[in-house]
Amino acid sequence: MTYDYLTKVSINRSVTAEECARRLDIRKPAASDAKDKHMVFRMNDIYLDICDTSYQQVGWATLAFLVGFPGFAYFGWQFVLFTHSSAIFWTLVVPCAIGCAFCAGILLKDCFNYRHKTIRFNRKNRMVYAFRHNGKNGVVAVPWDKAFFFTDRQTSSPLNGGAPTVLRCFVLAEDDKTIVNTFSFGKRTVNGGSETSAWGQKVLQELLTNFEFVRKYMEEGPESLPPIEDYLPEGPSLRASMSVLFYNFRLIRKSNPALWLLTTLVAAPMCLMALLHYIAQLTSREPVWPEDVQRASLPGEPSSTVTA
Repeated sequence: MTYDYLTKVSINRSVTAEECARRLDIRKPAASDAKDKHMVFRMNDIYLDICDTSYQQVGWATLAFLVGFPGFAYFGWQFVLFTHSSAIFWTLVVPCAIGCAFCAGILLKDCFNYRHKTIRFNRKNRMVYAFRHNGKNGVVAVPWDKAFFFTDRQTSSPLNGGAPTVLRCFVLAEDDKTIVNTFSFGKRTVNGGSETSAWGQKVLQELLTNFEFVRKYMEEGPESLPPIEDYLPEGPSLRASMSVLFYNFRLIRKSNPALWLLTTLVAAPMCLMALLHYIAQLTSREPVWPEDVQRASLPGEPSSTVTA
């Protein structure tokens, strides 16, 4: 078991039939259009840097800490003051202490972490690198041609507003069926209904056009792609965080100004999330690719790979 931001993902097991059915073929177009979806940090003839899905979610863990930690701490302190029975004391105070520790651990998903965990698609050596942390063994690497890409539809819940769906890569063992590592990348969508409905298909297409952007880059090169209007800002700045959280609203403004005004009023609380995203960026470190990945990303240099 491993965690992709706040999502628990099962590994060290065989790929399921459902996951195989949702696998994306890197040799065939995934969609009729290829769109970057404001997920690209940089792109050149050698490599494409795209964010993992946690970059769009940064701020939620901080919000959970700000709400949960004071609440657990307050009730724990009240129990200490007014509980005289040792049995009741341990029954009530210990869970509050555990709750405080859990909230502190959740905070580290956002703050004092890394500003972004980039996924690098290298055309020259046909490798995919997923950043985890600075230093030794901090990168997950998998050959493009052996990577298992699929649309990962997670369990639907009211808290998420539906079923989160992401582009996910499984790193398989030599038997080509056992999952040894995983990472997500690019666009994250949430679908409250069935994927067979018209709306469900539209939401799924958001992911597929994003994957097609990556696929065409690796298979045909950057010249085959539409120009990128806005590269993803790496921050830290409040303006950069606002652009990440409100990018979809900018698209609505272009297509329907009246609808944009309504959705902006409804989405005003997102300003808080943008502020929390900014705070997380301020407290976190800049990711640094290891030397072998950087060498492999230079023009004219021999290709090299790293191991997970």
